[in-house]
Amino acid sequence: MKALQIVGKETFEIIDVPQPVPQDDQVTVRIEIVSTCPRWDMSMMAGKDMFVANREVEYPLPPGFPGHEMAGTVTAVGANVRSLKVGDRVAALEHLAGNGSYAEYLNYREDELIKLPDNVSWKQAVSFELLKCVMIGLLQFDDLKGKSMLVSGLGPAGLLAIQAARLLGANVTAVDINKDRIAYVNKLGIGNAVHAEELGDQRFELGYDCVGASASVQSLLDRVDKHLIVFGVLKGEVRYGEHLWFLGTRLESYRYRKFGQEDQALLLDLVANRGLNTECLQTHHVPLRNYAETVALLRRQEAIKVYAFPPADF
Repeated sequence: MKALQIVGKETFEIIDVPQPVPQDDQVTVRIEIVSTCPRWDMSMMAGKDMFVANREVEYPLPPGFPGHEMAGTVTAVGANVRSLKVGDRVAALEHLAGNGSYAEYLNYREDELIKLPDNVSWKQAVSFELLKCVMIGLLQFDDLKGKSMLVSGLGPAGLLAIQAARLLGANVTAVDINKDRIAYVNKLGIGNAVHAEELGDQRFELGYDCVGASASVQSLLDRVDKHLIVFGVLKGEVRYGEHLWFLGTRLESYRYRKFGQEDQALLLDLVANRGLNTECLQTHHVPLRNYAETVALLRRQEAIKVYAFPPADF
């Protein structure tokens, strides 16, 4: 089968690798659609570690890496698998080890996948892993119903957060400095987005940071009274002033946890029945054989996410 492999800084190849055979606790998935995780894609091609800025990337990367957002069809099932069968439509919720999904096929454990209903399309489902992560962070808040929330950042996570938080009952405003992203959100009607300079003296009960830059978190701290969660990978230092101590403002980092059956049911309900628009993340289609173009689109912030169809795009 074909797979994409990043072999050096700004260098990739399309290679032939053996098609995987599932172990007893795995299924093999034919990857119908795959989408980028912008910061990972840009970092891996630039030779920069995703989480540790001064750590160099060791090349070549595993075949298919850093691809991890995908949806596809189960083609083979291990002897101990009980919840999935050949022909099931699935999307990735995580993939912890081994090769990545910039490939035609990949093995998964049952608990790394979510089974898709017929009314959820490939394009809707491809970034369910990101939606899962965003929801884990939102569910760290004690209660969203009726609360005012400021979401910082209109990248992929922010676009999902403003919608999911609203559907969970919050009154949401999103802020960014990218005028094109602000216009995109407002044109789609998926939330209320404003430029940072337009906030005036507004204050909010809750804050959700989807940027990670210390300046973004600090700006939220200046406007949030009760509870702020940092979803983005934090870069830099943040000052927690004494006025926040007097207010009792809670500053919390994102805490990853297992995404259980009730969580998965909520995710599917939000997308399949309540109108959460996940397709809006997938703004550009570029074949995997043109991966350099994909990364360039992400770096110029012309694309929110770039998707490809492995059966046809190698």
